[in-house]
Amino acid sequence: MIFNIVLGVWITTGIIIGFSLPPAKNLVLPPIMYFHVPMAVAMAVSFLIAAWYGGAWLRTRRVHHDILSYSFAEVGAICGLIATASGSIWARVNWGDYWNWDPQQVGIVATLLTYGALFSLRSATDDDDKQRNLWAVYAIFGAVAAIFWLFIYRHLPGVRLNTAHPSGTLSGSEPIFRFALWFNVAGYVMLLVRLAQLRARLERANQYLKDLSWT
Repeated sequence: MIFNIVLGVWITTGIIIGFSLPPAKNLVLPPIMYFHVPMAVAMAVSFLIAAWYGGAWLRTRRVHHDILSYSFAEVGAICGLIATASGSIWARVNWGDYWNWDPQQVGIVATLLTYGALFSLRSATDDDDKQRNLWAVYAIFGAVAAIFWLFIYRHLPGVRLNTAHPSGTLSGSEPIFRFALWFNVAGYVMLLVRLAQLRARLERANQYLKDLSWT
């Protein structure tokens, strides 16, 4: 309960800070960046946590770890969809089009398509143990793919020259902009953790009801 209150105050404060700051250099509609960037970071963090819990399932065979892995991946995908949508709005305002084939746009969409395929593959079998074993491998593979598409692809020779994304506009500018950015990043990462925990709780309840139906 206390954590939920702190989280709500934190997120609200971050929104107020974002809208109260003066415009950042080279940015039109800057407040969206204090939401778009943190959601993209939260997506990457959630996929890494999903991979960690996937590995934990392989080591411990605890169902709880599998549930957390899948829950973090689901919440991460939702964060990615929100980051993509908000980024498209920002691109329309700053570049004139919702889609520009920018390397960062391509990277995040490729990451989401990868996880969409992995979610489908998990549901391809009804055997619980096989499903969990396969998902653990998928989660680890997905994290590796996410690292490539989100952090490596845009720096490849020939690719990085085509980006319209400003470099260091917020993180490399005045301290107040960096504070606002990382304050919001911390808030949305905490939010994704809370949402993943709630999703895992719901999945455990569903699993309990499923087990009851077999008895």
